Amino acid sequence: MSRLNILVSAIIGSFIGAVLGVLFAPDKGENTRKQLSEKGDEYAEVFKSEMDEFLKKVQSKYDVALKETEEILNKGKEKVEELKKSSK
Repeated sequence: MSRLNILVSAIIGSFIGAVLGVLFAPDKGENTRKQLSEKGDEYAEVFKSEMDEFLKKVQSKYDVALKETEEILNKGKEKVEELKKSSK
């Protein structure tokens, strides 16, 4: 299971646990809705933060792979040119 799947599962599980805890707590409906809204905002912020971090890592790996690919292509082109010159 990937780290992202584990993270998403943990966030969803925490949210469900918080919702159930608030729903079964002896409190007024208005207070319950407020608590649910606050928890939802809190978990959304955590998810956004983790997703931003994940996307930064993916972007970094993409940039490295792109640079390496360009270097390999340039070396390949140089070799082809060398072969063309040596075959003449």
